Amino acid sequence: MKFYGFLSNCHTAALVSPEGSIDWLTFPRYDSPAIFCKLLGTEDHGYFSVRPDVAHSTVTQQYVENTNVLRTSWEAPSGRMVTHDYLAVGRPELRRLIRSELPFTVEFQPRFHYGLIHPAPKPVNSGAIFRNPLAREALVLAINAEPQSLREQIQVSLTQGVWRFPPGHYELIVQYVADDEERLVEAADVIEAQMAQLEEDMENEELNASLQENIAFWQHYLTMLPPYQGPHADAFHRSLLVLYGLTYQTNGAIIAAPTTSLPETVGEARQWDYRFAWVRDGSYAAEALLTAGDHVGSRRFLDFLLNCIDLQGKPFQAPFFHVDGTLIRGERDLEWLPGFRGSVPCREGNAATRQLQLDIEGDFLWTVWRYYEATQDTEFLRFYWHRIRVLVHWVQEHFRQKDASLWEFRDQDDYYTHSQLMCWVSLTYGAKMADAVGESLLAKHWRTAAEHVRHHIEHDGYNEALGSYTQAFGGNTVDAALLVMPLYGYCEVTSPRFLGTLRQIETQLVSGHWVYRYAADMFGTAAHPFVLASFWLARVYILLGRVAEAEAIINGILAQRTDLGLLGEHADQESGEPRGNFPQGFSHLGLIMALHDLWQAKAGKP
Repeated sequence: MKFYGFLSNCHTAALVSPEGSIDWLTFPRYDSPAIFCKLLGTEDHGYFSVRPDVAHSTVTQQYVENTNVLRTSWEAPSGRMVTHDYLAVGRPELRRLIRSELPFTVEFQPRFHYGLIHPAPKPVNSGAIFRNPLAREALVLAINAEPQSLREQIQVSLTQGVWRFPPGHYELIVQYVADDEERLVEAADVIEAQMAQLEEDMENEELNASLQENIAFWQHYLTMLPPYQGPHADAFHRSLLVLYGLTYQTNGAIIAAPTTSLPETVGEARQWDYRFAWVRDGSYAAEALLTAGDHVGSRRFLDFLLNCIDLQGKPFQAPFFHVDGTLIRGERDLEWLPGFRGSVPCREGNAATRQLQLDIEGDFLWTVWRYYEATQDTEFLRFYWHRIRVLVHWVQEHFRQKDASLWEFRDQDDYYTHSQLMCWVSLTYGAKMADAVGESLLAKHWRTAAEHVRHHIEHDGYNEALGSYTQAFGGNTVDAALLVMPLYGYCEVTSPRFLGTLRQIETQLVSGHWVYRYAADMFGTAAHPFVLASFWLARVYILLGRVAEAEAIINGILAQRTDLGLLGEHADQESGEPRGNFPQGFSHLGLIMALHDLWQAKAGKP
């Protein structure tokens, strides 16, 4: 199944269509406004396409091995054309390296602020400058050629944003430039000065030197890890590269996904902005990195969040942050965008920032404990102990509140069993960390509090008639989040109460290798399965020794990946096409964890 390719430079991201059009790109950060926004609208909302001038061609795509560099190939009877697309690491820059035996056309149609603002273009020697007329920012398109004489044969229609190229070897460089400081010069002068520098850099650079450096950058990530010798190594490594591509290089923050407003259900209103660093998603991702052997990447995320803690109020003031650690201020509709296949509204920001979500401290503290368990880094615990203590103490004082749950239900706060479970996790593993730093009295208090939480879960979160834990206290329905109870050590996977819960989940939420996260929410029936939940179920089956069933689930999901090995948050059961924001960190971290558990089970390890 063909869908979009994913590019990243660990500051921002782009999506490339199967036809070689860049339909989504934000500069300078993941959470910045898009300058190519065709993904959520039409061609008039911005795109950057490259295509050969032939009537018929076959298009294929693949990643350069173990990288986030995308190769697109067009094969025609009269010749071949190949592009290598990548976002340059260390700078706000997109590059497209083109080798073509065919004449080809480039359409460069930037639009500022999610397609709303048309630029004011100006030609320069080797390309053009596209200024935002309402702000001090611009895009620079520079064209390099080998030999340089090919530039003279390029036909340009700047007002239409169209370039026609003869066969040859080219590099198209798109650089974002901005004058954010108050200076006594016009922004245009600054931009032109940077353009001149870019042209000078191009003259002193081999045509593919940057490409080789960026390939080496991505491949280094995998070579530094312990060898993975389990099944489906290609899927394991691709999922790691997705997580690395979602990691903000400056501070180790990990975003949930690089897009906004890709719908869970086409034509409905289930679409959100995921371009932020969620406590929950990032903690899960940091655990997956740790499981793969990357202690440094995992710790960088832990450092990031520990430095976001508020010592005066709720330690995590919101369930997620901008990648620089600042708070998101609400949500607004981008009313001029018609949406992905007509799915509106398109949104910037996320109103869930105002929700109380009680599980997130537990998600985070579990990964802190896993990091300590793997590294025995007592110095790390001691350095951050005051902040860790604040986190656990807040949970001890506030676990009795209703919240929105990990599913971020809007206006449906309740006592959700999973949220209470994660309060138990905070207190239980907080106590273990207290013991590790010599705070035995504090550890005792937290264990006592954890038992209070357990009592509430067992008394109010279990339905005797149903023979199952329930989604919310006093309820009669289940959700997929209950699958994680044994994964966090709350209960044995063979405990009668959990096995009863598993049977209810299998009856109500499982369809083949797909698992729905719940039956319904504030928008009605859940239309599509939740990919991470399938991996939770696979991991539970592995714990139960039902390895063949777990492997069948994993293989079923692997068969639904795109041709480039990518997964969305959900999947359309009929078409298999990804749904929700894409690629989704949840889904890829879940695949990493499930494949690792499967590998260990097949090797006879615990």
